[in-house]
Amino acid sequence: MTHRPGSRLALASAVALAAALIAVFAPWEARASAPATAPAAPDQAVPHSRAASVLATHPVTTAPPVVQPTATPLPTPTLATVPLVTLSEAQLDITYHSQQGGDWCDPADIEMWLQADGVPVIESDDYSVSEDYTVQQLFWNYELLNNDGYTVSQWNASPYAVALTLDHFGRWDDIGDAPQPTAEAAGEVISYSLDILQQPVIVMVGGGVHYVLVTGVTLSAAGAAAPPLTVTVDDPEAYGVGAVLPAGSNATETMSWADFTDWYTPNVNHGGVWADQYVLIAAGIPLVK
Repeated sequence: MTHRPGSRLALASAVALAAALIAVFAPWEARASAPATAPAAPDQAVPHSRAASVLATHPVTTAPPVVQPTATPLPTPTLATVPLVTLSEAQLDITYHSQQGGDWCDPADIEMWLQADGVPVIESDDYSVSEDYTVQQLFWNYELLNNDGYTVSQWNASPYAVALTLDHFGRWDDIGDAPQPTAEAAGEVISYSLDILQQPVIVMVGGGVHYVLVTGVTLSAAGAAAPPLTVTVDDPEAYGVGAVLPAGSNATETMSWADFTDWYTPNVNHGGVWADQYVLIAAGIPLVK
């Protein structure tokens, strides 16, 4: 077969044209598939963002802000509620003694008071009934010698004589008997004596016929400047003349102030400065006669 020169030329031209087209289109397709942004320069950092799930489980820690002290302290806020008031209670340690004679309630009160204060009256610490009698007879005799001229029928014995006997045997100089015009005034003396002075008070009950010893109080929120809410009383007549105290009993009775003042009333049975007054013998009040 013979080939014509024109055919070879046409083939060569076609091959050359195809090669040229490949050279032109290949770079174009490469550029079409590359990222839209230009590559970063070697000294420029590529920004990186955390996925939301990573931020949720690994939060970025930040240092707490530093609180700078102020030049002056901040004012204290006002309390939102009124503070609670705790009631005060005072109870003296008293060894009970019954009165050994019909008129010896005040000597028995004196005996309990002095023993509570640790004042030695007789050598024995544990009194027997016979020793009670001896001690109370001693006090009774001193009261009658210092009854300010009153007879036993007039005053057996007078508040002045009781206060003077306490001062003498206690070696004190501050026991008084100043009469109180109202139950409230008497209550303030009792509260102050028990809570502040830690001393009992002898009071005359039943309109002026009997002395008992107040040995404890519960104060109201007003404190020692008001009558107590309750009083504890040791009554020397509670177990009679020479009676034996029941086992486990301390012969004390606690009552409300209202109940106590049904019993503790003004003296209407005796005269002197104490007539129609509330009678008591206490530390820290004037001695009158």
